[in-house]
Amino acid sequence: MARMRSPNFPATSLEDAVKAAKSIYDKNRQAIIMRDDAAKDIGYTGLTGRSMQVLGALVQYDLLENTSKGECRVTQTAEEIFHGIPDRAKQAALRKAGHAPTLFKSVFERFEGEVPGENAVRSFLIQSGCTNDGADKALKNFLATNRYLEVNGVSESYGQPNQDHAESSTDVNDMEDSKMEPSQHGEQKSPATGVDTSFWNHGELDFSLSSAGLTVAGKTNSASDLHAFIKKLEALAALLPEGKTEH
Repeated sequence: MARMRSPNFPATSLEDAVKAAKSIYDKNRQAIIMRDDAAKDIGYTGLTGRSMQVLGALVQYDLLENTSKGECRVTQTAEEIFHGIPDRAKQAALRKAGHAPTLFKSVFERFEGEVPGENAVRSFLIQSGCTNDGADKALKNFLATNRYLEVNGVSESYGQPNQDHAESSTDVNDMEDSKMEPSQHGEQKSPATGVDTSFWNHGELDFSLSSAGLTVAGKTNSASDLHAFIKKLEALAALLPEGKTEH
């Protein structure tokens, strides 16, 4: 029986993604840079499973674009969020970013003009192919993104959160990683940009890519963790050169 896989969705909220994109933009503006350097700009040692998840979220929100193999740059959408004048230009860019992820866009379109509770949104995510676990994670980031849009004057009114989800959202005030503390595997957690990496800390397998090569560490007896890890490695393989390297 084929393993069920949830549709792709950003592994962080729009607010955290904007902060990460701003950190890259402050150092490089819209210049084309290596993805490895972009990962370092948001506080990681390079391309790891966690940093690739963050960069992937930025791409889904149209804040970062892959220009060629292994290279990227901050998008015009992101720059308009940072410097949009008048305010409606910034709001338009924020709305574009919030609706850019395919799964989130489908939620907004499904409930156009409605005010559903989070249970209704979760049910729709399940109907869209999410597993129970995937629906919970997607719902958390969707609700946090929607609240961020509302706070910034973008008129949306979906998924009124209950108290439990409000307390467990990606609010940077709840995160302990703003001081660059090492994680259990020695990886740098999110920098002071406030990027929430709790989504990726549930598994024990991870990798790190440096000039010395690819290092894999950790252990697991979970099939789901292994499948997720393989997916990360497949994404990394698309960035590496073909053939053997000379030593």
